[in-house]
Amino acid sequence: MKKKMVSVLLCMSLAAGMLAGCGGGEEKKSSSADGDKPYAGEKLTVLYMSGVYADAANSMVDEFEEQTGAAVEVVDFPYATLHEKALLDLTSGTGSYDVIDVASQWDGEFAPYMTDLQEFMDKDDYSTDVFIEKVLENCGVWQGVTTGIPNACTPQLFAYRTDLLPEGIPDTWEEYREVAKSLTNKEEGMYGISVSATTGQLGGTFDYVLWSMGGAWADEDWNVTIDSDATREALKHLKEIQDYADPSILSWGTEESIKAFLDGNAAICETWPTLGLTQAADDESQSKVVGKWALDVIPHDETGTTLLSAWDVSIPAASKNQELAWEWIKMYTSEEKQNQFYEEYGILSPREAFWEQDGIKGTYMDTVREALDTANMWWRIPASTEVDTMLNTVVSQYMSGQIELEEAVSKMEEGMEAALKNAPPEEGTKNYNL
Repeated sequence: MKKKMVSVLLCMSLAAGMLAGCGGGEEKKSSSADGDKPYAGEKLTVLYMSGVYADAANSMVDEFEEQTGAAVEVVDFPYATLHEKALLDLTSGTGSYDVIDVASQWDGEFAPYMTDLQEFMDKDDYSTDVFIEKVLENCGVWQGVTTGIPNACTPQLFAYRTDLLPEGIPDTWEEYREVAKSLTNKEEGMYGISVSATTGQLGGTFDYVLWSMGGAWADEDWNVTIDSDATREALKHLKEIQDYADPSILSWGTEESIKAFLDGNAAICETWPTLGLTQAADDESQSKVVGKWALDVIPHDETGTTLLSAWDVSIPAASKNQELAWEWIKMYTSEEKQNQFYEEYGILSPREAFWEQDGIKGTYMDTVREALDTANMWWRIPASTEVDTMLNTVVSQYMSGQIELEEAVSKMEEGMEAALKNAPPEEGTKNYNL
């Protein structure tokens, strides 16, 4: 049961001797002899998810404008609406955005409207070999075509109280529930778990439990396999943990889940820790758990497979500023900027070299890096969004008592089969999310 405890200092400063080189393909386009900026008078519009990714983009606007002479506008939307906004612009061919930061589960759906980046990469000798293999497998490459460059990756991890769980997160979900139950004291407002269980995020929560238990949506040939013992066990697990969490969790998103943990009202936080928790947990003005928290991988149970969040920056085919957009992508994904974004925003880099640096290797980050080699993404075919939306709805209905277990499983199976019928996978595409 005992695991290696991970350090609480996620946002520690990187070593002063850190490499600052930008890697292959990051040489900036030179200015003309008279000092004019190479893209003077042009405007670049980039689209990001609200929060740390958009903050990182905004942080490099001044430097990019100084180097290129172009004006940059950063547009951002929360995750819940970003897909809709991006897809509408792509399918209409409007070209409102020159760069879009794409959640990798949308890669297959967006690919027909994106630019093949190979020509740009060849021109600048830009190699994707610098990225973690598992991340690259799930992010930016679709059917052998590079449509985006990875810029962020996070495996699903849990934050926990080191004073309450000195051995870290248990290895099985059964043990996990037992620990959560023992740490729950409702009269004192203390709960074993805080979790992002609002409808828009609940599907992902179900996924990492299902996969860890050995379940899957479908086999490699897209035959739906969701009607399984693992699915039933995952649903029953989610129903039970409501007894060890604040009664309001079905309306909680990332912000509320993190706040409960920082306020000392939960022993474990099931959420994406780099979306605010790690930045605030050691700040006494924002946290009551300073020096008493750490990160760990989710219960290994049957497979050890956890959920991957990965993003890639891409150029829409309708963009009229593709050369300038490529310059932005090179800077945003450079080694130098990736290191900076980690220091300032807690964004984890998909670059292999990032994890080998002094101050990273040999710390808690080894556990995070290990998780990236097993982290998986749900389907990246066009049917993915429909299935994810359906799962969010069905799991929420089950957890709120609107439907029973067998009806939930039947709805999942029917929903997946309908989604695959509505948007069949391209011929030859295999499902590797097993």
